Amino acid sequence: MSHKPSVLIVGIGEVGRYILEFLARDNTKINIVAADLHLPDVEAKINNAILGAAFQSRYPDVKALEIDLFDLERTADILNELQPDVVINCAVLQTWHVIRRLPENVYSRLSSAGLGAWLPVQLTLAMKLAQAIKLSGISAHYINTSLSDLTNPVLDAMGIPPTIGIGNIALIESAVRTLVARILEIPGTKVVLKMVAHHVHWVTWREAGYREGAPFYMKIFASGQDVTDRFDTLDLMKKAILLYPSGTYFSAVSASSAIQNLGALLSKEAVSIHSPGPNGLPGGYPVILSREGARVDLPADISLDEAININKEAQTYDGIKEIDAGARVHFMPYTIDIMKEVLNFDCISFTPEEWMS
Repeated sequence: MSHKPSVLIVGIGEVGRYILEFLARDNTKINIVAADLHLPDVEAKINNAILGAAFQSRYPDVKALEIDLFDLERTADILNELQPDVVINCAVLQTWHVIRRLPENVYSRLSSAGLGAWLPVQLTLAMKLAQAIKLSGISAHYINTSLSDLTNPVLDAMGIPPTIGIGNIALIESAVRTLVARILEIPGTKVVLKMVAHHVHWVTWREAGYREGAPFYMKIFASGQDVTDRFDTLDLMKKAILLYPSGTYFSAVSASSAIQNLGALLSKEAVSIHSPGPNGLPGGYPVILSREGARVDLPADISLDEAININKEAQTYDGIKEIDAGARVHFMPYTIDIMKEVLNFDCISFTPEEWMS
């Protein structure tokens, strides 16, 4: 009997719920386990996904679990019991867009600190799950959806790197590819991009207070020909990103990115994608993904070291000066000043251990 792959989705919030809904409708050949802190909420969301899938005559195998990521040993036991092929983390202590609920002047000031200012709350649960995976000894691939441009490098410095992230550069690549196809009046399948970019590029024109100027790399091919010189790539990227509606509607597209990565990690065949945080690297890259894992796939005119340095410089526009080899995160001076001014949060740098103590 052939092995039926399984996926564990941890955190059934906005992105996690979309992943659950899409998987329920699109792939009944995967055993799906959805887990969160409150079991009744998970069960209700699973019911919604199953009932929706029934309209398409899909009846997926979905199981609900209660999980507390702060209980490391119990989480490791759950992972050992389930033996999932892929684990997807969608759990965070605080969603990135909660500051939008503040008065406009306060939101704008906090936003200008960069999302890296909120790295501790984005990192904590992703770290706990990574630690549980290591403790369990299972060989599952780990997809981390929580600000993976920045959290994955911290986890790498701790020796527990995720396989891949989702969204961010994937959202940009999809939009640029679509816009190029429209401009050139060719099918989207005829457009191929190779990009190196960071989360900060995704938010620069969507959120208040971000500075322009973060470096990136972009190569555009149409019908097999290099057409990069026909475009102002910065203007193209800006216009492409602004194709998305404001707010959090893009969460559904982020979920699609997660499902693409999940499918690739379950596939014998290599799949070419764009994604952040492959094997714990900072920022986003073109990646070859398969059940063997992730491999950065750059054109000949840019080295991996050059690509990494692009993203390390870009992260300074997102509030992070450095993530050092000891997993210490150093904030940018402007980020330190803003967080102290608005929230009286006076922190120059932190390690995950210090944050948790």
